[in-house]
Amino acid sequence: MLDVITALITNLFRILIIKKFISIFFTKETENKGKEKFIYFLFYFISTAVYLAFHFPPANIVINLLMIYLTVQMIYEGDQFKKILISLLIYGINMACDVFSIYSFSNYIVGNDYNEIAAYITVLMINICEFIIEKFVIKKRGQDFTPPHWNILILIPVVSIAMLFCLLMNNLNNQKILILVSAGILFINMLIFYLYNALLDTYVKLEENSLYERKIACYANQVDVLMQSEKKINSLRHDMKHHLNELLMMATGRQSKQDIAEYIQNMQMFMENKKEFSCSGNMEIDSILNYMLYKAQESLKEIEYKISIPKEIGILSFDLNIIFGNLLENAILAADSSNRKWLSVFVHFDKGMLFINIQNSYNGTLNKRNEIYLTTKTDKTNHGIGLQNVKRVVKKYDGSIEISDKDNIFDIKIVLYTVRQETALFT
Repeated sequence: MLDVITALITNLFRILIIKKFISIFFTKETENKGKEKFIYFLFYFISTAVYLAFHFPPANIVINLLMIYLTVQMIYEGDQFKKILISLLIYGINMACDVFSIYSFSNYIVGNDYNEIAAYITVLMINICEFIIEKFVIKKRGQDFTPPHWNILILIPVVSIAMLFCLLMNNLNNQKILILVSAGILFINMLIFYLYNALLDTYVKLEENSLYERKIACYANQVDVLMQSEKKINSLRHDMKHHLNELLMMATGRQSKQDIAEYIQNMQMFMENKKEFSCSGNMEIDSILNYMLYKAQESLKEIEYKISIPKEIGILSFDLNIIFGNLLENAILAADSSNRKWLSVFVHFDKGMLFINIQNSYNGTLNKRNEIYLTTKTDKTNHGIGLQNVKRVVKKYDGSIEISDKDNIFDIKIVLYTVRQETALFT
């Protein structure tokens, strides 16, 4: 009876710690508390029932691994590869703590009961591991990112679980070796969390550097646009007296309205700047759109654009750089590889909402997995994450994103909900 009570109590605390462990890496997909409680109760009930019914390590390993993954899958948001990696790492630490505590207090034999104290020590060790990782290892909680070389990282918890399984099933007699090996495996799996965080930190810095480099290029291009426009304005101002005299003579003479209209049209054409596609007065949007659309103009056959935005819209320039930079860069590359070479950009702001619609032609082949678009670029390590970043920005502004690909046209529609900065001052 004591072993049943021990199993019920320790498994409850173990699952509560696992819940805290998971929350370090994932944000909840839903705020439905009822669903969350039901899934964790199911986890507790099934894992406890299997343990009490069989006392067989393979059954416990399979059930616990499966239930951790299903819990993550059903409650939390995140990339599938990340969910698999984190599930394996969490259970790897769980199992290492279990093996370490079991062999610290007895020479365990498969199928037999083990010292009840070992069960409580296991829970304590898992809790300590969770505390260390939460407080000292993982700095960016809930970051939705699968690190480069995840397939190599994932081998470590898989091999760890396999090694621990072999230790349990072979009933080895050298207790000291068993304790040392299980402690070493636990330490290695803890280090993987540190490596995961280091890779995440490196990725974030590289991404920020890339964004800042693009921003500098956009500002440099915008300065060039403004300088060219200033030159044209100065030139037109210098000759304005002559132009007005000419128009006056044309208006009072025998020239037709068509002649006057053509003269005014020539003045307008003179003022046009081939590098200026957006002149809303919003420096951030103007600079990124002028830079990207000028790049598109150099490589594509057809460019359509309509930009209607106020000077201030209450969205951070860093976020705008992520959205327009990633989407337009991908759209230009895809359109350039197609026969039509077509790009359409629509940006409109109305009543606190920013509407973005970017369409482009593509060559008919897209890399998709489970409705998720993957990169077609050669460098898989440094690319293919732009759309994930865009989705994070959209979520930040409580927006929506819709993606479709029909008739060789890739279409992205985005709505961001925000408020005008001048309005926000009075709220």
